[in-house]
Amino acid sequence: MGAVIEMVLTCDNCGFLFSRTKETDQCPDCGKHVVRPANEIEQEEFAARMAELIREECAEAPRFPNLVETEISMLSSFSFRLPATALQIDSQMIVDIIVEYGESSADRNELVGNVWARQEGGLTTNFLMSVHLPAKQGETPKEQVNRVFAALNDNDSFKVKLFDFVTGQMAHDAQFNLGEGAS
Repeated sequence: MGAVIEMVLTCDNCGFLFSRTKETDQCPDCGKHVVRPANEIEQEEFAARMAELIREECAEAPRFPNLVETEISMLSSFSFRLPATALQIDSQMIVDIIVEYGESSADRNELVGNVWARQEGGLTTNFLMSVHLPAKQGETPKEQVNRVFAALNDNDSFKVKLFDFVTGQMAHDAQFNLGEGAS
């Protein structure tokens, strides 16, 4: 699992913080070639921004959207919440899904997104999968988000991995609750 953890990078030109699976020297925000690994303080800032993004999504009154009705937030990533019931699982669980996306550092003609999931209120985020799409010249960030989101909505592998994540979380919760009752 350690191999899929992304590194946090920062641009010395514009201060943009972002994450990637591989090192890059080009900033996806300003395009300058002055990127370096983020220091500990910058990594904490990045983690705080991601946590705030999730908190903002969770602050709304609970609702049960389907994939078509989901609200999307943009920051160099987007996130959405999905109830387990949308996967035909009888549970009150809500899953926060975070997608970091951008131009592939390996292939400038490819748009790549890494998909992460965590149980609402959970402490850990799990990597689900990557999605790869051809890049489109002149595409706005909102168009990119919509295209990545649509690709996930049509991706059976994403649905299976999300289903497995939810059922795994339910099994873990059940095992934890059994252990608590035995004390």
